[in-house]
Amino acid sequence: MTKQDLVDRLSNEIGMPKLEVQTVVDGLLSLVMDSVASGQRVELRRFGVWKPVNRKGRRVRTPGGIHDIEVPDRPSVVFVPSTEFRARVSDLKFEESLS
Repeated sequence: MTKQDLVDRLSNEIGMPKLEVQTVVDGLLSLVMDSVASGQRVELRRFGVWKPVNRKGRRVRTPGGIHDIEVPDRPSVVFVPSTEFRARVSDLKFEESLS
């Protein structure tokens, strides 16, 4: 499902014009990104949590194992689904999702 699919479906389900739904969806996503980028945790009850994390640096080898490269610490974001979200996904049959 793309963002446009989400907008179309929401528009049909709640009866709002697509342009208004698009504005709301874009605004929500922008707020989530801005909040996480500023170091805040964003929690949507019954959906999940986005939180900023620091990925530790590490030493990696190049293909062929010739050189070692130091990868520095870097900021990243993690999404942790809620218990309800995980329960719904656990009911998914993988073979069915391919069709």
